[in-house]
Amino acid sequence: MTTHITPEQERLLTEINDDFEEHHAFVNRTLRIKSMPTGPGFRLRDLDKYQAFLDSRPTDQAEFLKAVHKDEIEFFEELLIARAEFEIAEERGAGPITQEKVDRYPDRYKREPSE
Repeated sequence: MTTHITPEQERLLTEINDDFEEHHAFVNRTLRIKSMPTGPGFRLRDLDKYQAFLDSRPTDQAEFLKAVHKDEIEFFEELLIARAEFEIAEERGAGPITQEKVDRYPDRYKREPSE
């Protein structure tokens, strides 16, 4: 049995896919990650939790990982890797130094006064 979709169904599927891709890109930009890992631990409703985890200090991240369910540890480790990949890519193709970059990486852009 062959299933045919109508042009309208095809248009709707394309629109849904485009909306998903746009949302996915927005989430990646918001979390400042290269790509969202999938697998045990990922839940769309936990995006705020992922943001808080990624923006916390390394010591807080380590404490969090001690308390997370063992099946989710790999997901959160992959999330940290995705953030590092994003930051590396951002630095390589960084373009101009913005105040946001200076605020995010003060040690990297620290200037000593000229004598």
